[in-house]
Amino acid sequence: MNAMFNPEIVKSKNICPEHKTQMIVMFGRETCPVCAVAYVNASNQAHAKQVDQAVREKHFAGAMLPKRHENSGFRNYTTELPGQKLALKQTTDYAKEIIKGAVTNLVMVGSTGTGKTHLACATARTLLAKGMYARYITSEDMAQKIMKAWDKDTKDQSEQSVIYDFTQYDLLILDEYGLHDRDKRLELVHKVLYSRYDDGKSTMLISNMTLDQLRNDLGDRLWSRFQHGGLSVVECSWMDGREQGGAA
Repeated sequence: MNAMFNPEIVKSKNICPEHKTQMIVMFGRETCPVCAVAYVNASNQAHAKQVDQAVREKHFAGAMLPKRHENSGFRNYTTELPGQKLALKQTTDYAKEIIKGAVTNLVMVGSTGTGKTHLACATARTLLAKGMYARYITSEDMAQKIMKAWDKDTKDQSEQSVIYDFTQYDLLILDEYGLHDRDKRLELVHKVLYSRYDDGKSTMLISNMTLDQLRNDLGDRLWSRFQHGGLSVVECSWMDGREQGGAA
């Protein structure tokens, strides 16, 4: 066994034609020491690359971006209108701030089909590529996930632990805010927003509401906290891109 890890190295009479170095014999095989080191380094680099790729794929999968937007980026966002150009600049600037370590929020409002989810996923992909953690979810799905913890037959997580999980991401993208059922579900969504504020985490809130409607729905207390640290407001007021054949 020791011989396997401490092999006898014998110098060969031959010279490596590439490196002009005296070759050696290890494990009964003749090799150039320079070539051997290069081979080991290349193998280690290839392995590290495979590990990095696996981690990256798992990282992106954990963000739960919609399948339709898995390749949505800032570069392939349509900017035919002045408002689209402004929205693109606002979201790219926002992503840069988050990458720099800023804790700041963004709200994006406008009618359906104006590219809000595309820009949100582009933001998430930018952060993920920098090794940060982002998570996409609709407000209805979030509320349902928390409510599932109430099920007596479900012992995996409690309501508090689910809210804690949503608090850990560097950026939480909460889409379709306001489309969830009201009453209890609204309270659960707000609990997550309060938790992220208390923990100093950034949130992107997307809604089909107008800005005034969104502010009223959040309430003065939560709206005030949402502005703490700076708030970017993106208003998408152009026509439905789905009807125009563009990105939604």
